[in-house]
Amino acid sequence: MELTRLKSKRIQARNFKQLLQDELVARCRTNPNYSLRSFARSLQVEPSALSQMINGKRPITEKMKMRLGMALGLSTDQLRHLPTTPETAPENTHAKARFQQLTLDTFAVISDWYHYAILELTYVEDFKSDSTWISQRLGITKSEVNIAIERLLRLGLLKKNSKGKWIDASENGELTHLSPAETSDAARKYQIQLLELSQKAVQEVPLARRNHTSATLCFDPEDLAPAIERIAEFRRSFAREFQPRKAKEVYQLQVSFFPMTKQKDVL
Repeated sequence: MELTRLKSKRIQARNFKQLLQDELVARCRTNPNYSLRSFARSLQVEPSALSQMINGKRPITEKMKMRLGMALGLSTDQLRHLPTTPETAPENTHAKARFQQLTLDTFAVISDWYHYAILELTYVEDFKSDSTWISQRLGITKSEVNIAIERLLRLGLLKKNSKGKWIDASENGELTHLSPAETSDAARKYQIQLLELSQKAVQEVPLARRNHTSATLCFDPEDLAPAIERIAEFRRSFAREFQPRKAKEVYQLQVSFFPMTKQKDVL
């Protein structure tokens, strides 16, 4: 594993703990057999200690940050400007109607698609608060699940009930990702992930269990704002109308509406 790939890469993590989490997830995606133990071995640290730091159960000292950061190939200047852990968890106070909106900072932490899939998975009738079960149901690694659970719990979007079961704690159980007027590298990454999942579904999921359709139409760009609002209203009403009494699966509703023609001034 190349340990210096982060040195020239733009760091998007808000703190060193998030950087460790993001790096582990990135390596697991490259190699599904990669584990936290493998990550610990590359950093020359005990797996149990690394697990506790990644899951927020053990503080990361400045000395440890420098040691692990150097092992990752980061410069002292990069590490000096990177806090060890979040100072405070962002508050979930940005709400519109019944749908809770995330700030850009919060979204950057949970921009991978499976964070939202995990929240929805808690409503499935056979849901188990078990990382192995969730990883099998979503087709992701156990490390990705553990990191996602830690983040969702810390941000107050997931909590344990009196029986110790993980439940969705987002406002009214309805969560949007960002205000339509906001975008970021994290938001673009999220949309790319959904497109990749959609492509995979076309290839692997039987037609009887999915629907991929589209419409091509002429359109006046001046009507874009009301069109976007109409699409948002449809998504929300669709989600409410089809809330099942007994959920069995998690589905993704994705509506893409974009120009296929190039602007005249760029031709």
